[in-house]
Amino acid sequence: MNIVAVAVADYVGFILILAMMISSRIRRKDGGLELKIFSVIAFLSATSCVIDFFAFYFDGWGGPFFKVFNTLGNTYCFIANPIFVFSWLLYEDLKLYHNENRILRVYKYAAIPAVLLVLAALVNIFVPFVFLIDEHNTYHRLPFGYVFYIVETVYLIYSVILLKDYQKKYGKVRFFPLYLMLGPIALGCLLQIAFYGVSLIWVSLAVGLTAVYMSIQNEFSYIDTLTGLYNRAYLDYQMEVSSKNPSTKLGGIMIDVDHFKKINDTYGHSVGDEALTDVSRIILMAKPENAIAIRFAGDEFILLVKGTSEILLEQIAEGIREEVRIFNEAENKQYKISLSLGYSLYDYDKDDLDSFFKKMDDNMYVAKKKSHEEL
Repeated sequence: MNIVAVAVADYVGFILILAMMISSRIRRKDGGLELKIFSVIAFLSATSCVIDFFAFYFDGWGGPFFKVFNTLGNTYCFIANPIFVFSWLLYEDLKLYHNENRILRVYKYAAIPAVLLVLAALVNIFVPFVFLIDEHNTYHRLPFGYVFYIVETVYLIYSVILLKDYQKKYGKVRFFPLYLMLGPIALGCLLQIAFYGVSLIWVSLAVGLTAVYMSIQNEFSYIDTLTGLYNRAYLDYQMEVSSKNPSTKLGGIMIDVDHFKKINDTYGHSVGDEALTDVSRIILMAKPENAIAIRFAGDEFILLVKGTSEILLEQIAEGIREEVRIFNEAENKQYKISLSLGYSLYDYDKDDLDSFFKKMDDNMYVAKKKSHEEL
């Protein structure tokens, strides 16, 4: 065992997590369940880096104190592992779906393996079968310890499946570098399994979390926190990029939620927020891969579509209307979703940002007026 190498790895991991937690403290304090779970993950990683080093350092030291410390320290690390990976699943799901009710529905059974591993680590204090601290206060990994790695690997594989399934339904996810999170973790686990006495897992988690945090910083700049769609700043950025490439046909669909004020006034702002989140999911379900979904302002949304035509824009609009119909029939909500849509192509010779938005907005209000006349 190279205690210097262990010290360096755990020190780097601890400092990375500490710097990240300090710089993100305001956002985490004011954030919802998603950021609270991220805080739990970061705390587990930071404390495990510290405990992991001392467990290695005191390994083989004589005396009852060091035997108790080695036992409890290694127990903590074994408990932290399944809690970490399961918490990561919850965090990822919230990042993708923004739905706390889904967490309770989907993961109440998925938590069972993690709970069983935590219980196994606690039982191991009295009946060693995960790891053993022998009469010389030396740590030994026992065969059942590999079950932890297997279960945690399954959780991580499921996190990949979760992302792929989401992308299949809603398109590519930006600002969520899952491979940068899982890559260091997978490599660290493999090396730690292959080379007994090497401690890389916690610094690997710290590196992965740092990559995710850097992505979160970009996300806060370009993502609407309520709906998970892109915001006006990202729309402006995309329009600037697109204006430099006039060979690409660019179109947009303005989407307005009908009677949104009535939903807010009748059921409250929290239900209004839920309705906006539902609208965002409807838009994501209907949009093609070449479209970017944006929360423009309040209850207005925009789909920015590249490589399109008026016919394709109408087809997308019709797809959104169909998703609204399916939602209202399938979901047992206290409100019904109704949307007004207006679309337009961007004329590179005549349009600027304001005129492009105005054309969509005018067409949307024509559709809204027509819809109200039919009621």
